[in-house]
Amino acid sequence: MNDAFDQWIEWIHKPPGDRTGLSSDVHASVMLLPEEDRTDRQKVNAAVSHWAELRSTARTAWIYLNDYDNGERRHVGDPEWVKVFTSADAADKWLAKHDPEGVAWECQVEGGPRQQSVWIHVADEDSRAIGDLSGIMLFASKRAAEQWLEQNAQNGKIAEYPIEE
Repeated sequence: MNDAFDQWIEWIHKPPGDRTGLSSDVHASVMLLPEEDRTDRQKVNAAVSHWAELRSTARTAWIYLNDYDNGERRHVGDPEWVKVFTSADAADKWLAKHDPEGVAWECQVEGGPRQQSVWIHVADEDSRAIGDLSGIMLFASKRAAEQWLEQNAQNGKIAEYPIEE
């Protein structure tokens, strides 16, 4: 059986028109690696294994950024600014109904397994680099978020968002 690296390499080198798929779990895990690491067997397999462990312990969530409403920019704390989902399937179902062209990204939840909501911190609220999640942190609890803020970003802003199944 092929490991995650073999699946990834086969998928990125498939000929035009080949509709061979790749699991979203492998794709998401590999895409979070720096580009130069995506051709390193050990790093790819380690990333896929790491994210599989996080998923199995409810330490990830999928987020969809909903920045604008009728031309008005939304911000952290606005209840419609992001949608948070338990899984790729939950995100896909919501997106199919509400924003078929939208995209959700998987993020690690810090401070324990996700509960009914997560607390979100954004390092630069003005940054809108699509798909760049380096500035977004999700926390399992308000306490975990506040502890992180005390040590890393004392003037940071957090907001709670419910998780949709």
